Amino acid sequence: MPEARRFDGKVALITGGASGLGRAVAVRLASEGANVAVADIDEDGGRQTCRLVEGHGRRALLIRADVTKATDAERMVDETVDAFGRLDVLFPSAGTGVGGTVLDTDEEQWDYVVDLDLKGVFLSCKYAIRAMLDSGGGAIVTVSSIGGMQGKAGAAFAAAKAGVVNLTRSMAVAHARQNVRANCICPGWVHTAINDAVLSDPERKAQVADRHPMGRLGTPEEIAAAVAFLASDGASWITGAVLPVDGGYLASGR
Repeated sequence: MPEARRFDGKVALITGGASGLGRAVAVRLASEGANVAVADIDEDGGRQTCRLVEGHGRRALLIRADVTKATDAERMVDETVDAFGRLDVLFPSAGTGVGGTVLDTDEEQWDYVVDLDLKGVFLSCKYAIRAMLDSGGGAIVTVSSIGGMQGKAGAAFAAAKAGVVNLTRSMAVAHARQNVRANCICPGWVHTAINDAVLSDPERKAQVADRHPMGRLGTPEEIAAAVAFLASDGASWITGAVLPVDGGYLASGR
């Protein structure tokens, strides 16, 4: 359970908030006092997340948005500010993972992955930063992956997630003196619906778990705990950091 309500009076915008890491972060921040805007193209899942946020006594706003479109990204930030009066935290987690080497990846697949995993983060941050400056500052926590830190992932995914890392660093440097912090997490394999489907074979799942020195997959709640810390005032002198949350996967060099 959270130790304190670190986000009382704060407003968070979560993209990809209908499920997985986005939902876990929305619930975690709400449990610590934040009002939460949940942006996703999956409205049914978004409504479920909103109910979980409201279960913690906080206000929730569902926004249907395709973050690969500038008009949608700008509108979702505007709707958040219109509803809550400010924006303090952005967690742009909308993304996808498609495997394949450069030779296996066609142009359409490349554009889809890079648009969602990198361009969507860029657009979400672009409009969120403008709103944060109006509120006196804020915190952005982006999502890369262990796949963005090594060459074992699919070509498009690895390229996009590596791009998220340096995009985050660039934003951190550019906006540090404007009281906008930007940090990045790099999760290992986590129990989400997508990953659990990929690892439906028990033997395959055991092999992937064994690559993590801790011997298991992570949970969305463990990722959410790291995000909550980086978004909180407890991390007030941390910006431009890239934090593996991976059970030791990257440290092992596997």
